[in-house]
Amino acid sequence: MTVPPPSPLTPEAPTTEVAGARPGPVVVVLAGVVLLVGSACSVASVLRPAPGQTPSVLLLVAAVAAVGGAALLLRRAVVSWRVLHLGVVAGEVLLVVSAVDAVADPHRLVAVLSLLVLGVLPSAFLLRPVPAALHLAAVLLVVATLTLGRPGEALAVEGLYLAVMLVAVSVLGVVVSRAAARADVDELTGLPNRRALDRRLDELLAQGPGAGDGGPVALAMLDLDGFKEVNDTHGHAAGDARLVAVARHLEVSLGGGLLARIGGDEFVWVVEATETAVRDRLDASAAAMPDGQGLSYGVAVLDGSDSGATWRQRADADLYDAKRRRRGLVPASLDTPEAEELLRAITDGELVVRYQPVVELRTGRLAGVEALVRWQHPERGLLAPDTFLPLAEATGVVDLLGARVLRAACHEVKAWQDRTGCRASVAVNVSGAELASAAYPARVLRALDDSGLAPSDLVLEVTETAFMDVPTMDASLSTLRRSGVRIAVDDFGTGWSTLSRLDQLPVDVLKLDKSFVDRVVPGAGCTPVVDAVLALARALDLEVVAEGVESAHQVTALRDAGCDTAQGYHLQRPVRLEEVDVSRAVHAAA
Repeated sequence: MTVPPPSPLTPEAPTTEVAGARPGPVVVVLAGVVLLVGSACSVASVLRPAPGQTPSVLLLVAAVAAVGGAALLLRRAVVSWRVLHLGVVAGEVLLVVSAVDAVADPHRLVAVLSLLVLGVLPSAFLLRPVPAALHLAAVLLVVATLTLGRPGEALAVEGLYLAVMLVAVSVLGVVVSRAAARADVDELTGLPNRRALDRRLDELLAQGPGAGDGGPVALAMLDLDGFKEVNDTHGHAAGDARLVAVARHLEVSLGGGLLARIGGDEFVWVVEATETAVRDRLDASAAAMPDGQGLSYGVAVLDGSDSGATWRQRADADLYDAKRRRRGLVPASLDTPEAEELLRAITDGELVVRYQPVVELRTGRLAGVEALVRWQHPERGLLAPDTFLPLAEATGVVDLLGARVLRAACHEVKAWQDRTGCRASVAVNVSGAELASAAYPARVLRALDDSGLAPSDLVLEVTETAFMDVPTMDASLSTLRRSGVRIAVDDFGTGWSTLSRLDQLPVDVLKLDKSFVDRVVPGAGCTPVVDAVLALARALDLEVVAEGVESAHQVTALRDAGCDTAQGYHLQRPVRLEEVDVSRAVHAAA
């Protein structure tokens, strides 16, 4: 479907010229006032003419200036930048004509030239630097010609004074105007910000339905899907670059209207078009977003009952509905309030990381910690992973969740190492969905680089079943292993699916499943299966971590059987990192 280009509804430019925008009422009024001042100056000269003056010329100047100034004031809402340029130039020319006509009277000449200081103000305030400089140069040339060309030292001094005043006022005007302009512009993207948007919405609401050129006016709330993952995975610099790229894409693809960034990954588009045309254009834009970035949006058309708040609320409600459909993040069959709540929890930071110590059984010293995700639910308290991880895997958001946990663990453990001097490693669980992505190794390396954590201090835990379900994972894990990251087979022994090729897998650690540790009973030692796993690990030079140790006799039996390390409630429950007992830790040597 061909979408007609929407009519432009651009925000007012508060002080400086903006391509494609109309000047705001304040700047038009300023230009109109300059013309009226020029008219008043001419009338004053007619009432008290100096020798050699021509009243007819001055009356013509006054008439033209008065008509032009009045037109700008009365039609300020529809004045274009081209018309405003002409008005500013006309005002300056009229003042120059008055100065030329008064050249016979030195005192009157100086008075008229002084008004040129006022005449150059619109140029300094309204125009871009190059046009403003051209206006200023022309006026300075007139001042120099009319003053320095006349005999008399006093007049020359006064002309030089006027020139200095013109330059000073112009520079001040440029500085003030640029500062005021920045107040309405988002510093990162260069788009109008929330302040500029609010002012434009107030104008549209005052005009009511049919604002602009008389057609319907639609407001679209735009939100980037999964943008938090970009910051969490690649860092805020990459997130800022993504926002700039998205802003440029939206500006080009939407092709008109007012596009503003109101904070974070939220944009607003206000345009004169039908709802269908707006949705079609947004769909086309979303299909070509840079870097595959997803986009959700909600649309509301202005009606007579709207206030600014209700207009946005209706667009927000439509956006919420689009988010619930997840724009491909969650299948429609799983579009449930529970899935929506989980996605919100991930993006809003309700998922937190707790750490369970891993202890060397021979020495009792701290070897590392395992990062375990929990959901700090606002109503239900701290939830264990088995209450939400199945839903995360079913809805496809486990990749987003994993990226968040990885980045948090790297940053938190590095800061903890620096505070305590402890060089314990951190183990992070990895899902098959994450490993299926060719970009996963880069994600891990970026998290390490951003946090400063040494690659050798990171252990990635992969379940046995994931090794079978993701045929391409060996290459990804090998890449990470060459970088110094260690790889662990989690829940080893539950399926034995990796046993036949264990010597070929890029792994460093076997994590003995809790079901085998549970069979270690007092006075009986380890079972033959546990002994076999430990013997296999020694033959392949792999470290063994026993999971789920809950009693002292299990610690003794595993240590006597040659198990390297263990973790479990008997040693310490998952806790905040600052609560981990580092009294037994091996501190880094100087």
